[in-house]
Amino acid sequence: MANVVFPYPFPEHLTSLMPEIFVAIAAMALLLIDLFIAQDKKSITAWLAITVSLIAALLSVNVMQSEAVTAFYGFFLLDHFAVLAKVLICLGTAFGMVLSIQYMKDEEHLGEYYVLMLFATLGMMLMASANNFIIMYLGLELMALCIYVLVGYQRKVLRSSEASLKYFILGALSSGMLLYGVTFLYGVSGSFNFAGIGTGLAAAGADAHTAIMLGLVFVIAGLAFKVSMAPFHMWTPDAYEGAPTPITAFMSVGPKVAGFVVFIRILADALPSLQNEYTMILTGLAVLTMAVGNLAAIAQRNIKRMLAYSTIGHVGFIMLGLIAANTDGYAAIMVYMTIYMFMNMGAFAIIILMNREGIPGELIDDFAGLSRVRPVYAMAMGLLMFSLAGIPFLGGFWAKYAVFMAAIEAGHLYLVLYALLFSAVGAFYYIRIVKYIYFDEERVAFNFEESSPMQLTVLVTTIAIVVLGIFPGPLMDICKQALAGLL
Repeated sequence: MANVVFPYPFPEHLTSLMPEIFVAIAAMALLLIDLFIAQDKKSITAWLAITVSLIAALLSVNVMQSEAVTAFYGFFLLDHFAVLAKVLICLGTAFGMVLSIQYMKDEEHLGEYYVLMLFATLGMMLMASANNFIIMYLGLELMALCIYVLVGYQRKVLRSSEASLKYFILGALSSGMLLYGVTFLYGVSGSFNFAGIGTGLAAAGADAHTAIMLGLVFVIAGLAFKVSMAPFHMWTPDAYEGAPTPITAFMSVGPKVAGFVVFIRILADALPSLQNEYTMILTGLAVLTMAVGNLAAIAQRNIKRMLAYSTIGHVGFIMLGLIAANTDGYAAIMVYMTIYMFMNMGAFAIIILMNREGIPGELIDDFAGLSRVRPVYAMAMGLLMFSLAGIPFLGGFWAKYAVFMAAIEAGHLYLVLYALLFSAVGAFYYIRIVKYIYFDEERVAFNFEESSPMQLTVLVTTIAIVVLGIFPGPLMDICKQALAGLL
């Protein structure tokens, strides 16, 4: 009998993929386990999924090594930057699942709901460790396909199905643009690897300039859609408003972290020779993004839609870190995303608590007079809104401070002044909610159902933004150390 020889050696450093392997196996196992859990006990599925997310975060830290490691034939990169991103992604997923326990308790097929969240998380984790366009795109599509379904999960709600369809169509368009850009970069460099593309572009002659610029523009446009940069933001308000509120919270954190990690890796490794060109493009997009996000948010009466435009505005601020194009700028992005996760999750937790007895609780008017009957929730929402506005000394202030200082040190003072102007505009619509809470008369009865997981989420997130506002140093140091070896 002939010997069968495997044409490739066994992949080295396979333990580096343990978090991803664990999430993939656990998600499939959970899908089977859920078949044996009664409909009225589906919260068990939720807590199992939350446990999987937290274990994945711990495994990500556990497999971290002192030096960067490439695994699976060089397609997978594990460094401190990837580990930090994965921890944030897993924590964001866990928060989203906790918010889902109360909100989704009456929905059908809850097992599939949590499994889809886990597979979306798996895609984001792959994106965080991608060092080439192949793995990046596989992770991106795994994440996107799961989120398309999650946005339209409430099939009986028309706006949910409509939002899912819009998101899917525009997402397919953006993926096509991204792939089109990749083909130009591959044609010039002969590589899909980020570092290989960087070497190839640096050595390319003048005759390849047009192809390189087309590749740059289309790659930036494809990624800009994923992180809601204007003018590629058109899906965001509809998707945020139509999706189940926990999925809105989930979308506002995990995919943004994964998207900006990919952005940073591509700019730092694949496009360093094009820094002047991409800085000019990103500066224009940042100006437009800050303007669209903050000005459009003022006119919104639905708080989920307002937070959608708010997210777009925050993306504009985060882009200052990309434009700085240095270690401090990239570290500032991770500081911003960490603090933003706590701010947004806390705000959405309170919005879900406002959903009671057929009242969605999604209108800004619904918050009027909250302080008179729920003073603790009112104080928490006030602190979260102040933090999102960047009021000293809460976590949101240091998030903006970090990206602003990185941009100033990189020589972009006028852009920072522009950002400060729109930060003041953003403060208006956040403080307006506080005004409704404390100074307006009650318009609807605040007899919402209490939920221990939701109350704990509000408590943890509120304490986190207060503590990070007083002691931002440790978080900033962790992010700087994680990005130290990138450039």
